[in-house]
Formats: sequence, structure tokens, C-alpha cells
Amino acid sequence: MEHFSEQVWADSVRGTGTSENLHLLELHLSDGCKECAATMQVWEQVREIGARESAYNPPQAAVRMAKLEFVASRLYEAREVVASLAFDTLSQPLLAGVRSVAPAPARQMVYEAEGLTVDLRFDSQAQPSKVHLIGQVLDKRVPRTNLGDACVILWTDGGLPVVETTTNGLGEFTLEFANLNNLRLSIQVGRTQIRIPLSNLVPMNGMHADTGEPDIGNQ
Repeated sequence: MEHFSEQVWADSVRGTGTSENLHLLELHLSDGCKECAATMQVWEQVREIGARESAYNPPQAAVRMAKLEFVASRLYEAREVVASLAFDTLSQPLLAGVRSVAPAPARQMVYEAEGLTVDLRFDSQAQPSKVHLIGQVLDKRVPRTNLGDACVILWTDGGLPVVETTTNGLGEFTLEFANLNNLRLSIQVGRTQIRIPLSNLVPMNGMHADTGEPDIGNQ
């Protein structure tokens, strides 16, 4: 009897071969063919290796760092634009007496760059050591433009990524990070990378004197 093809052996160890081929193979092995018995062992080992590979999951930390490095390499190819501050709630005076009787609201800042508007809302009341950021990217030129999948990364002043996310279809995103100084935010929309410096998250007294909110602003 002729020996079997590689396709028959592969189907056999995976249990996907035709019943006729499987039956012929079993009969052949039962006749004591040493060469085919050795071949069967090799294919069984191949199947086991494949099963182990498919079940392998790399550490999440390694996956995260690999993704950040890939995103960072794309950012270097983009044209960087520093956004300008258009609105800041800290510059809006509060009514007399409000500061002393009510907790300060979350701080809102609006930046503009290349026809894009970035609306940021910072809140650290729940956990003073943490900052919760809710943001949205809008295109003033085409209000209903889909700005989903824009890459958003928070960086240290040394250029190390802290946390990253992507926007949804409405251009919205959220980040949570430690209340630290000298951070910067980058948002890549197409070939444009918007840079937003965030300084004085932790000023000398911990909070802004007038509002009690983290002092966040341009560098």
C-alpha cells in the first residue's frame, strides 16, 4: 500500500479527514508499518505545538507597551500643532460667597488648533491623587465629521507615554491618571497631531487658591 499524503496526516490528527481516509489510515497503522507510525508521532507533536501556540497569551503589560510604541512611531510621522487655549473656567469669576460654601465644579478648558476644537473637563474631587479627564474633539469646519479612532496619549515631560485611548465616533474620550505636574496631551487626527501642554497639576498648595481645583494650564 502506498503511504499517505501530508494532507491526510494533517486531517487525521485534527480529526477533520474523511471517514474513508481515516479508516484506511487506521488499518494501515494496525498492520505495523513502523515508518507511518513514526510519521503519526511527528504529526501529533505538530498538533500539540499548534494547540499550545493558540492558547498562549502574552502579558498584558507587554501588549500595552507594544501598542504604545507602535502608536508613538506613527505620531512621529504626523505634523505637530500646538493648540491655543480658548476658554478656561478658572478665568471666569464666581459669585461672591460661592467659593466658601460650595465645592468647586470640575475645571473645563477648551483648546483650538487647525480648525479643531478640543473640549477638556478635569475632575479630581472623588480622588485627589487622581485626575479624571473627559474630552471631546470637534471639527468647527464640518460639525458632524466622524472623528472616531483619533489617537489620544498622555505623556510625561520626558516623552514617556502614561496612558492612551482612542476617541469614539463622536470624538469623545476619557482618561484617568495620577495627579502629576508637567504632562502633555497629544491627539492625532489624520496627519495632524495636536499638542496640549498641561502644567501645574500639583501646584505648591495642591489646589488653585480660588477654586480648589488642580491648576492645569499651558506651558
